Amino acid sequence: MDNARKYGVACVILCLLLLLEVSFPLPGETQGESEDAVFLDADKVVFEEETGLAVAEGNVRVRRDVLRVFAHRVEMDSTEQVMSATSEPGKKVTLIQGDRVLTGDSLRYNMLSREGILTGAVGSSPAGDGRVFLRGKQMEVAPVDVARSKGWISSKSSKGVEEDELIGKLSDVSLTTCNERTPHYRLVSRSVVFVPGKRIIAKNPKIYIGEHLLFTYPFDYVVPLDPKERRALLSSFFPLILSDSDKGQGVGIGGPYVWDTGKALLNVAWWSDTGWEGKATVEQRLNDYWTVWATVEHSYEKESAEKLYRPSWGILHAANGWNASLRWTQREAISIQKKVGETYRGVLWREPEFSLLGPWGRAPLLNAYGRIGVSWGEYEDVQPTVSMNVRRLGAEVQLYSEEQLESYKTFVKSEYKRFWYDDPDSLEQEIFDSVFGIRYAWGTVDLSTAYVRRWVSGETPMLWDYYRDREDLYQQVVFPAGKNLSFRIRGGYDLIDSKLAEMVYSVTLKGGECSRWELTYRNDRAEGDDWVGLSFFITAFPDTPVSFGRRELYDPFALPDGLAEVLRRDEEEQ
Repeated sequence: MDNARKYGVACVILCLLLLLEVSFPLPGETQGESEDAVFLDADKVVFEEETGLAVAEGNVRVRRDVLRVFAHRVEMDSTEQVMSATSEPGKKVTLIQGDRVLTGDSLRYNMLSREGILTGAVGSSPAGDGRVFLRGKQMEVAPVDVARSKGWISSKSSKGVEEDELIGKLSDVSLTTCNERTPHYRLVSRSVVFVPGKRIIAKNPKIYIGEHLLFTYPFDYVVPLDPKERRALLSSFFPLILSDSDKGQGVGIGGPYVWDTGKALLNVAWWSDTGWEGKATVEQRLNDYWTVWATVEHSYEKESAEKLYRPSWGILHAANGWNASLRWTQREAISIQKKVGETYRGVLWREPEFSLLGPWGRAPLLNAYGRIGVSWGEYEDVQPTVSMNVRRLGAEVQLYSEEQLESYKTFVKSEYKRFWYDDPDSLEQEIFDSVFGIRYAWGTVDLSTAYVRRWVSGETPMLWDYYRDREDLYQQVVFPAGKNLSFRIRGGYDLIDSKLAEMVYSVTLKGGECSRWELTYRNDRAEGDDWVGLSFFITAFPDTPVSFGRRELYDPFALPDGLAEVLRRDEEEQ
């Protein structure tokens, strides 16, 4: 547990103990005035009746409703209810509201208007899988209505925020999820608005990796504090160097413009073999459950050797583990890895496609987790000589189980899918995929082995969802090369065709517990589809890395989508 968290826990405990103590109410207040009463407790309290000034020194504690202040010295004007708090050398003034903790060198706060200034401000709040830490020259605090009148936040930005919340505005701010003396990365901004429990809005932040300035973000950047949001603290809005066996060598630039309820993503690239490409995406969250999106891209498709506009749009719904989507695509260039060393590429229209996946649930009798899903779609599958228009209804069941056995762990992933078509020659198709794996160690070397098997029966009239039996063997080795450096080698062997079809090489450089760099080279030994990718992962936001040239890659050792959070929650409850 880091020092900031220990200090925060100590403060909370101190608040609870405070409730058991006999506090000193300021003159004019009574014990019955619980909501508006101000209570002052300290080693020494001196009150001047003529001036109405109370001076407290030594372990000073001030309490008003849900607000708590801890300091070495406090001067309180009981008439105006204005408080001035200072710390002793080497210590901080602490302000607590609910589960949020702010510290600083001094605090001036009006108990009536609930406005104040905290100098040398330091604060933290939950974000993603960790906490975001802020440090600024000073922080102004004010209730929501005052913050709106001062132009700190808009009415839209403050939607859903309780009126008794305090909004913070910091100047000359450093922002990071890395709580170390020298953060591995940080955002530096002249002004940051802190909306507790909702978001942090940084004005044109400068992005630093260590002590090196990477770039200045051209817009305001929003960091969501809602645990349901998984947006990373960094973006990739800076030049990219790219390499792809289908398109040659390339350069590009890309990144997002982010606002409170959505974002726009823009990517532009030039390739030596195919020329210019571009992609723009807009996402807008309607409420806590619904999001609409639209994308237009101008890109090259290998099989047809065409560079065309490919629009798509849709709506997403997520609530209580249920995920639903409705989407349309036109001339979609799809790439699907059917088995090790075999990737299908083609063009597809979805007009539209609906899918629904249920939440992961525990199946005690099977000692496994499972979920179900359904789908329906109308598709145009563009084939070399003809285009097929097909309606398809689908159902699926997913299962996952793992078992820790002394020094090794076994796992099983299974997925059963059944599709029904309106084509008279291909009425249905059944696909059963299973992965049998084991994770173990040999000294400091981590090893993983996976046997991948697929059984297919029936027929499909389309090419994009055509599958055949597969039998592959994967072996992965991860070995350290220092305290924060490790290498990973993974091979995929096609047991049916008896050939080594894929090799993946990765180098990972960890920045302590805060972040890591990962350089990946994929060698496709079957089809020659090689690529190199570089990714920067922030520990608090592991699902949204900053990536350059990295593609989706089938990983038999990865957990199914959405299951990691369920496993983590169940582990915490045990």
